[in-house]
Amino acid sequence: MKKVLILALSFAVFVACENKQRTDAQTLEERQKALEPTDDKFPVMAIDTPSVELGKITEGDTVMHVYNFKNTGNMPLVLSNVSASCGCTTPSYSKEPVAPGEKGFITVKFNSKGKEGKLNKTVTAFANTKPAENVVSFKIEVLAK
Repeated sequence: MKKVLILALSFAVFVACENKQRTDAQTLEERQKALEPTDDKFPVMAIDTPSVELGKITEGDTVMHVYNFKNTGNMPLVLSNVSASCGCTTPSYSKEPVAPGEKGFITVKFNSKGKEGKLNKTVTAFANTKPAENVVSFKIEVLAK
């Protein structure tokens, strides 16, 4: 009798855990589907100044710049990844969904070590926008030490 009771309890726990995992997966899938743009519902990343001139710095110096944007669309904007055109530029960005009418950011940190001359750098933000790629850029002149 004890074996049957233990077996029944074990089965109930297993079914409950499996059911919870399915529910979590379904919830995640539903949230992801809700953030997919459609023809009439989509986010728009309106970047204040998508291209900037950062002036002159001396080789070895580091400079930071923040690109601010506003979601002018009609659904939450989610940045999935932000990548720079080279390893000398490190981006960081808004991790939480940006609601319609709200603001977000992309911060770039440029390290001029080993660089010299006039440079043009780009950073691409991948989001649930149409198109998915949103590009910002900066120009900078690195002077020799």
